[in-house]
This record gives sequence, structure tokens and C-alpha cells, in this order.
Amino acid sequence: MPGDPSDPKPTAPAHDTDPAVADTHASTDGVEASVSMSASRGPRAVRPGDTLGRYELGEELGEGGMATVFRARDKELRRDVALKVLFPHLARRDEIVRRFQREARAAAGLEHANILRIYDVGGAEGDDPPYIVMEMIRGRSLLAEVEQRGPMFAEVVACIGALLADALAAAHKASIVHRDMKPANVMIAPGGRILLTDFGVARLETEDSLVTKTGALLGTPAYMSPEQASGDIATAKSDLYSLGATLYQLATGTLPYSGSPAKVMAQIATGAMVAPVKKRAAVGPDLSRVIERMMAVEPEQRTATAVIAAAELRALATSAGLGEPADELAAYFADPEVYLRERTPRIVASVVSAAKQALAEAKLPRAMALADRASSLAPADPAVTTLIEKVAEGGRSTRRRKLFGIVALGLAVAGGGTALALQLAGSSGGSAPVDGAVVATIADAALPIDVAPVVPVVLDAPERDARAAVDGLDASAKPRADAGSSPKRDAAVAMSTADADEGPPVDAAPVVVAPPLKGTIVVVAKPWCNVTIDGQGRGTQRAGARFAVEVDAGKHTVLCEQGGLGNKWEKRVEVVGGETVTATGDLLGTVEVSIETDVTIDGVAYKAGSVAKLKIARLRVKAEGVEKDLTFNGPCHLRASPSLDCYP
Repeated sequence: MPGDPSDPKPTAPAHDTDPAVADTHASTDGVEASVSMSASRGPRAVRPGDTLGRYELGEELGEGGMATVFRARDKELRRDVALKVLFPHLARRDEIVRRFQREARAAAGLEHANILRIYDVGGAEGDDPPYIVMEMIRGRSLLAEVEQRGPMFAEVVACIGALLADALAAAHKASIVHRDMKPANVMIAPGGRILLTDFGVARLETEDSLVTKTGALLGTPAYMSPEQASGDIATAKSDLYSLGATLYQLATGTLPYSGSPAKVMAQIATGAMVAPVKKRAAVGPDLSRVIERMMAVEPEQRTATAVIAAAELRALATSAGLGEPADELAAYFADPEVYLRERTPRIVASVVSAAKQALAEAKLPRAMALADRASSLAPADPAVTTLIEKVAEGGRSTRRRKLFGIVALGLAVAGGGTALALQLAGSSGGSAPVDGAVVATIADAALPIDVAPVVPVVLDAPERDARAAVDGLDASAKPRADAGSSPKRDAAVAMSTADADEGPPVDAAPVVVAPPLKGTIVVVAKPWCNVTIDGQGRGTQRAGARFAVEVDAGKHTVLCEQGGLGNKWEKRVEVVGGETVTATGDLLGTVEVSIETDVTIDGVAYKAGSVAKLKIARLRVKAEGVEKDLTFNGPCHLRASPSLDCYP
């Protein structure tokens, strides 16, 4: 897209005041450009006012690497569409035409709420250039969003990631690899709907290589997996890497790697990436860990599938008290300021609770990262202030105080500590000589408050085990201008290298809390629904899947609702500790479908000209030798042309 710093070559600027449409529909970078000439004369150039097939071209929306996108009017179906027309000089090359049309065929077979729909493909006959007809969406790209507003809330990023992982899972199930996942290729449609667009360099997994016959790489360097950057075959795991890079940018506001394409690809190959939580404290350790796993250098070390990635990201959002990602994003993009104002207290409370749990389990590095996130979200919150004090108290034993002082001294000498850090170092004995010493490099282990230059710190033999307990050490940490500083945070940072394996402080009184009795609610709905229990969103119950939620014993209200369709049911259930109760309901309403071709739907034959009342569901449809699954969720006209589908 215009202005995308990650694109390997510049693209022409958009020619319309609605740049988001151009962002979404016109990004087609990286298609090979040297094959045989198909005709000496070649196809004609088109402009607004011309006609291609049954489509009247309106204004030009923008240009990408290989095509011009027009707003167009479908004269037969009387609707606006986006028409992507291959450049004339490229339309003379047979291989490019085949790749261009393969994009349409690959994407047209994908039916998913978070994938931009392909309606039709045409041209490449006579003097008409090849073209693809797409769903017309007015909105803007995720890249434009993050460039305007800056990094996003971690839970919002998790919701976006869950839906994009869902879309990739649908593509991967059809053996299609996108190969160019990036924020510029994700659109925010009206209502906060997230759409993965531009399968312009997508391929079937049975093809041989990412590298074209000219040796050109397909894809965008900043988001490429190591195997793509080296020219190897891209797989579903490559898409997961690119999804991780996309979420990295949304969460931190920066690319994982930057520089020239050659420099970026060299960095990708070595995996020399700064963890997202070290770039921005508000990312938090949990989202950072999910992103880092997706971006592992070795494919086998990455998240196994897009389905698993979606589940992990949903769980992250749910743990903060959020509901179904699609609903959360609809609320967020409707008014981000109001959304954040309403959700932040709930999320801060969940972060504080998680940090307390980490402290109780003597997981100091995790507690520190969570405390720092809470402080970045709500620095004046009394609960956050108390949390940081408790984290600082986590090293009350003599051994911990000694290591605490050593680290504080290192911070002070490095120029990264405050006067309090110097005070702590002096009072804790951190400046005293150390016998039988070993040298270790201490950098910021758990919090994204980077300390530079890296300071050699001397540890005596008893402290070696404590040093080993500190995970995530990053010897390449660099100073961060916006890190900020406060006495409590500096104390917390110093404690990040505390002796985590020593267990709770010996002078801490044991607290015994009887766990509440738990039971399970299993929700069964046809065909699917968004589940809310006691007013808290718990996710989506999908057709054929078991949906179980652990709850406290007692009475609960279960709401099962299909967002946007108006279908819902509510059940009151009572859960007994250690037992399971089932809440069931049927949301299969009916819709009227005008049958315009002889067709068979789930084994029942219908004649052209009839009207069928069908259940709101996904049904098997056969007509004119074509068979496919279609989702019926509203009145529509079932036609076999231009493709078998039910049109509004």
C-alpha cells in the first residue's frame, strides 16, 4: 500500500478520497513479471465510464503492484462492487494472467466471515483485460489504523489475532497459504468487521516453491518467515509467523525488524528480535509469549496450527473478562476512547489478580512483568501501587536482599537506575567485595525497562543458582526513551532478578484458603451461539463442538445469542460442586430463499421459480453440476451464475 515501509518497492498513490478501499483491494505486491507474450496487440486500457462484461466502471480507487482497482456497478445484480483490473502490459504475459486468475479461484472457494469475498472473474478474451470482482467494503486497513492511533490495547490485539487466525485456519483447511499476511492486507469494515484480503500471492500447498522463475520473492520482507526470506516453500506455519509479525506491530507500534530488505531478511534468519513486552510494557507477558512462539525461527517450534493460535488468543482475551472477539471489536472500533475507558478498569483488575497469583507461586519475573503492565495502564490506581509494593517485598529474605542490592547497583552504575536504586544498593550490601566470584551479565529479565550499557555484575557462588532462575535475559538490550521511571517501578525492576527458586519469604505467615466448590456448565446450541454466563462473555459455541465452562457452585444464568440475527435463548441453571449441568437450546430459525435455478438442498429438490423456507444453517447445495456448502442466514436469491451462491 502507499506509504507501507515494509513494501519492497513503491506503489502508485491512491486516486480516491477513500484510501482504505485502495489499501484493501489494491495491494498485490510481489507477482512475477517475466513470462511469454500472449498477444502483440494486447488488451485495451480501461477508464471510468467503460464497461467490462456486465460491470460499469466508476471512479478509480487506487493502484497496486499489478492492478488498478475501480468502484463498479454490477448491472445485473444492481450492487456496487470493487473491480481489480490487471495492468495492460502485464495482461500480455500468460503466466501473470494465470497467477492473477488463480488468485480469484483460490479466494472464491473460501467462505468465511473474516475473508473478503470474491464474486466473479472475467476478461482475458478479445481486448478485455483480466479482472476480478470483489466485495465492496468501505473502511480502512489495520496499517492505517495503527499508523494513526498508535499501538493497540493487548486484548484488542488478541481479538484481532483470533479472528485472523480463524480466517487462516479456513484457508489452510482448503490447502491455501496466503503468503502475504500483514496489516495492510487486513481491512476494518463498517461495524468493526475484520477482513483478510488480497490472496494475490496465495498458492496451493501442492505448488513447488515461493520463488518465481525469475528468482523474485513473493511477499513482504518485514513480515516474512525465515523460510520465505531464504526462498524456501511457504507453508501454513509461514502464515502463522507473518500473523505473529502483524500482531507485533499492532501491539508495539513498530515492526519486529527494520532497515533495508536485505538487512531485514538477515535479521529474520537469526531471530534477533526484541520481545514485544520489552518494546512496550503495556503489551504484557502473555500476549508477548504468544507472539514470540508464532515467530520462532524454526517452524516446528511455532504454534502448531492456526486453530490453536486462535484458541490461545481467545483465551487471553477471555481471561481479562472480554467476550467474543467479533463483538469486542465492533464495540472498540465504534468508539475506541469509550471502549478503553470502560474496559481498562476491568483489565487492570485482572492483571493485578494475575500478578498476585504469580507472587503466591514465587514466580517473580512474571509478577514483575504484570506489575509493570498494570503500572503502564493505570499508574495512579491504588491497587496497582499496592501491587508494586508487594512485588518489591517479594525479596525479604537475606539472600534476596543481597541479590536485590547487587542488581540495584548494576542499574545505578549503568545509568538506568535512580537515586533510590543507589540507596538500595548501599543499604543492601550490593557494593561489598564478593569472594569466589563469577561474572554474569545482568539485563532486564522480566520487565521492558531496558538497561544499557550492559553491566558486568559479580555474583558469589551462593548466588549462581539465583542467577540461573532469571529467565529471558537479553544481552542486547538498548535504552528506551519512553520507559519512564518511578521509585516503586525501579524497586520492582531490581527485584526481577530475585531468587525465584527460593520459595516464599521465610517470615511470611502461611495463608490457607479453602478453594470454592467448582462445577461445569456444558452449552449445546444449534447451530451456534455466543455464550454469556452471568453477564460475562465466555466465547462461541460452534456446531458439533463441546463447549464447557467451569464455574463456582450455585445458580447461574446462561445466555445463548447469535449476534446480528436476533436469535437467542436464556436458561437458569444450578451447578453442584464437582458435577456437570447441560444448558441446551435451538436457534434454528427460518429464512425465505427465492430459487432461480433447479437445485437440490440437503437432498431436497426445488424447481426454479419456487420459494423455499430453509433453516438458518449451513446446507449442502447442488445445481448445474456444481456442489458446495452455503450458509443461509437471511432472505436471498439462489442462483447458479456467476457462481453458485445465494445473493442478497
